[in-house]
Amino acid sequence: MHIAQTADYTVFLCTYQGSTYCLPPLLKPGLKPDALLQQISDYFHQQNKPAVFRAVPRGMLPLFSPDRYRIIPDRKVWDYLYRTKDLIELPGRKYQQKRNHINRFRQYYCFSYHSLQPEHFPACRRLFAEWAEEKGDHPEVEAERMALDEGLDNFSRLQLKGGVLEVEGEIQAFAIGSRLNADTALVHFEKANPAFSGIYSVINQQFIANEWADTRFINREDDMGLPGLRQAKERYHPLRMIEKFIVVEVPS
Repeated sequence: MHIAQTADYTVFLCTYQGSTYCLPPLLKPGLKPDALLQQISDYFHQQNKPAVFRAVPRGMLPLFSPDRYRIIPDRKVWDYLYRTKDLIELPGRKYQQKRNHINRFRQYYCFSYHSLQPEHFPACRRLFAEWAEEKGDHPEVEAERMALDEGLDNFSRLQLKGGVLEVEGEIQAFAIGSRLNADTALVHFEKANPAFSGIYSVINQQFIANEWADTRFINREDDMGLPGLRQAKERYHPLRMIEKFIVVEVPS
């Protein structure tokens, strides 16, 4: 990743799997983006390529003229937004299955929740490796592995918070997140040993209840286009999806 920054803007230029793209530029309030977008386009043109922007939120789409750019929904990176209270209390009939999972887990297993500490990091890496092995050679999984390593290596510096479930004396689940703003927390990672039925429901509820009860919303990020992960996140009944788009310059 390359970063260009001035008092008026910040631009992130990324290369992933051989493709180069720009993340949505961060602009000083009131700044007109035309000149900056032209600078970005000029950079891509020097590489004989059209300008490409990824993860563009719907609110930024008006910055891109439809005469010059093609806008493509990128469903696999849409974020899932939930009410914090719903994830803790699991109210009503629509959460009955989640409550059943948790009750059965409590009935069959002796467990305890702990806020994540450095001594838990090896167990987190182990659990992730076991989860990744089942997914096969998937580029998004490898990208998540790199992100986890970066997060654990810089846990305090990045102001992350996490939690683990100790089941029958061994760490069998973990979750890691951070605060986006006063109202919203992000859940970046959530992995568990599926041999323990209901464990994902428990770590999700325990992590939110113990670390983020002072927020109004939980953003559980995207599903990477993985069908199983998409189904799991949809079953928590998101308040809404945070849509993101790919914006591609149309050759003139």
